[in-house]
Amino acid sequence: MSIRSIWKSRLIIAAITATTVLPATRCLSEDGIDTRSKLTVSATADTKVAPDSVTLRFAIESREEKVTDAARKTSEQVTRVVQFLKARGIEARDIRTESVVLSPIYPSGQKGQYAKQGYSNQASQGFGDLFSDEPQIQATQTEAPQPTVRDQLQQNQPIGYSASRQLTIMVRDIKQFEAIYTGILERGVNSIAGIQWMNSDQIQHRRAARMKAVAAAYEKASDMAGALDAKVKRVLSVQESHRGSDPFGNSMQLFGSESDGGSIEAGMMTISASVQVVFELSDTEFDN
Repeated sequence: MSIRSIWKSRLIIAAITATTVLPATRCLSEDGIDTRSKLTVSATADTKVAPDSVTLRFAIESREEKVTDAARKTSEQVTRVVQFLKARGIEARDIRTESVVLSPIYPSGQKGQYAKQGYSNQASQGFGDLFSDEPQIQATQTEAPQPTVRDQLQQNQPIGYSASRQLTIMVRDIKQFEAIYTGILERGVNSIAGIQWMNSDQIQHRRAARMKAVAAAYEKASDMAGALDAKVKRVLSVQESHRGSDPFGNSMQLFGSESDGGSIEAGMMTISASVQVVFELSDTEFDN
């Protein structure tokens, strides 16, 4: 290859490179500020599905005079509940102990405070008394003996103890949930902390909701751009908004309630997806 051909090839490559980077540099002003016209929109879409499984969080608490009695009674009740759950087909992998709590119980209103000192005046101490020839009656001060650590411990003696355990179970056959719910209450469960309805195909339903949210964002952006005599040119960024991580919170809204007959209705659950999309606009009077 001749030297002339080599230089010709290099000029062609340089021209292609310059053509490629030119659109990016046109978006910035001399001060390095992005001059593109942008439109930011947010959109949310919901998908309603029927749940096919449920997760239940509950607790068993016992209160006894002795700490060992409280712990033993709670352990016995938990054993009965777990045996019942396994007999109903709940597998060990779907039973989880969330917390174990043991705490003292004190009498209501007990503060355990000592009065450090008290003051009492035998006579009024006005300004006139300062210039009076009458002998002044001094204020008396009384002090209670400083309590020792032993005194404080004895004053704050508990009257009993509370032992509790919190468990979470997953019922994969939703038809059994009502019978399981009634059964654990009969075997010592005295606190229900939360319930979460779920669907085995939840990922696909959330994906569908996400696609609907993106389509809604584009539709909203097109309407707003048209009102401004502009057009949506392209997408600059997309961000999905995530909700709280608490599975027993409001991440899934439950429709339906307990009927008059006492049955627990699953109703419909709502799976939501929210996105925020930044679009670039074209053909506006603001274009540079």
